[in-house]
Amino acid sequence: MGYRLTWIAGTSAILFTLARAHDRLLRSSVEGLPWELVLLAAAILGAALTWGGLAYRLRTTTVVVLNVVTMFLVTVRIVVPQTTWIVFPTGSSFGELRAELEFARAVIRTGVAPVIPLAGIVAILALLYWVLGFLLSWGLMRGRPYVAVLAPLVVYLQFATMDRRPSGGWTFAFLVIVGVSLLAVAYDKRREGTGMLTSGVTHLALTRSLPSLAVVTLIATLGIAVLSTNFLAGLVPRSGVLAWRAQSGLGGEYYGSVAYNPFVGIQQGLVSQTNVPIFVAEVETSEGLGSESGVALDELYWRLLTLDTFSGEQWTAGDPEIVENEDIEYFEDPAQAFRGPSKTVAQHITVLALQSEWLPSVYATRDLSAPNTAVDKGYRVKTDDGSLRFDALTYRGMTYSVLSEIPQPDLDVLSRRADGSLSAAFGGAVENGEYEAPPATEPPVLHELSDPERYLALPEDDDLDDVANLATDRVAGLETDFEKGLALEAYFTTPGNFRYSDSIDPGHTATSLAAWLLEEDSPNYHLGYCEQFSTAMAVMARQVGIPSRVVLGFTPGTTLDDGRVVIRDRNAHAWVELWMPAQGWIPFDPTPRGNFVIPTLDGVPFDIATYLEVPEPEPVIFDPDDPVIVRPQIDEPLDIPERV
Repeated sequence: MGYRLTWIAGTSAILFTLARAHDRLLRSSVEGLPWELVLLAAAILGAALTWGGLAYRLRTTTVVVLNVVTMFLVTVRIVVPQTTWIVFPTGSSFGELRAELEFARAVIRTGVAPVIPLAGIVAILALLYWVLGFLLSWGLMRGRPYVAVLAPLVVYLQFATMDRRPSGGWTFAFLVIVGVSLLAVAYDKRREGTGMLTSGVTHLALTRSLPSLAVVTLIATLGIAVLSTNFLAGLVPRSGVLAWRAQSGLGGEYYGSVAYNPFVGIQQGLVSQTNVPIFVAEVETSEGLGSESGVALDELYWRLLTLDTFSGEQWTAGDPEIVENEDIEYFEDPAQAFRGPSKTVAQHITVLALQSEWLPSVYATRDLSAPNTAVDKGYRVKTDDGSLRFDALTYRGMTYSVLSEIPQPDLDVLSRRADGSLSAAFGGAVENGEYEAPPATEPPVLHELSDPERYLALPEDDDLDDVANLATDRVAGLETDFEKGLALEAYFTTPGNFRYSDSIDPGHTATSLAAWLLEEDSPNYHLGYCEQFSTAMAVMARQVGIPSRVVLGFTPGTTLDDGRVVIRDRNAHAWVELWMPAQGWIPFDPTPRGNFVIPTLDGVPFDIATYLEVPEPEPVIFDPDDPVIVRPQIDEPLDIPERV
């Protein structure tokens, strides 16, 4: 057999791609044969069928047809075995095969590796490895050795692109495989006489040097390209650098779907939120919704994820710990969990127009289940806040059930100093008869936040020094973090000081937080929507020593006649959570918009601003009677499935 070393090199390259897929792209099979064996068998069948056909001197066209027919039968058997008769497809096979392959395609395009080995994904990869086996045999039997060894290396590069983690030792191994493969081809060609010269010592020496020179040049080029790509990848921000990317975390409707960027920033872009329903939910509590002991539907804020890293312009999720669902010990880190009273809320969610890798739920998840195995097994958990990440994008008709614990902030705890006495603001309200506090009890138990530096970190920026001075002024004289949080929130929500608007022209915006807050001649000074307000408050909280994070999610939706809640695109929102050692993460909403109020401030039975010893609000800039400029909404018919 000719090209013996090239056969070994080509086979090794195929096994190398399989090793990369095993280590980085797909999780282990949960039932049936391991997917690795399926792919290996596909490559062997492709190589053997091609070798046998060519050995019996069949035409290449005939061999290709034979491979295609066999691949199709194997694909149907892998993806929809329940619809086949022995090994042959039936009438129902084609529709189910198409649906499975479309879902697999969506996971491949949008999933975050490693993903679960869906039958459709395994089938697509089996086809790929079948082709690699075909090219290995065809290339070596038709005198095209470079086709045999380079095809799997191209596939490997595609796998490396799909895998978004650092390559580590894989880069070095890839370069070794490339060099060995090219040397094997050069040696086999020379041994077969294709590279020998007929005469001329100088000509002979030159020809012998060409393969080595080509190998060295190729390896050097690939090494520089791969290593420089790895280096530059760390310099690209998570939000991207291309001008066509939306500068807002609040996305918009595209081709019937709605998506949201996983970041929030100070720069204002075009916001075009619509009435499009993005998901609908049936919500249940153990006490019953709407009762005194239950949770009212208009208090349920839905969240996608929390953002803990500020770059100077944007809040992102940084580098969160993501846990595989089979390795989950807890959905939310116990050191981050709320320590006060809570209420259990079950949500049965049906996705409509939402396309997101994050699954919406109310507060931190305690459990998730789904009728679809791909959904039930295809999610992971961001443990610092219990957010759920799906291996692909959510799709219309996707259903799942989530169990959450809704925090119920206890003012009797939050209103007290470390020694158990009432803080100044709440003490003043008691003296004026506006607040009834229980008798002094034991000092509240204070809980330490895990990794507090992560939630206090800010970039070094001279402009932020001016913002820090503003933040310090706003909380001057206050003693507790809770009062400081209320003071920062009141700074933004005080009528006339800031104005809400989602009608801002893109390109006419302040480029920094300091300019937006402090420079009266900057574009859109004190004018913005939830992204700007949450960005500003979270930064200012860190500057006065309060750990903070920004939440990307949705305000309470609209209750339908059948009792379900529908969340629309216009409900997309961002707010702030601050760490209070006595209870945990407490929500605040600094957006000066009157149609929704976070229950924290709503639960204070008096005007907290009158008891906060902070400077007087700045002179009125806007008419306090007209604080909101909202783009008019067009009523659209609801495309919501009937309740099951």
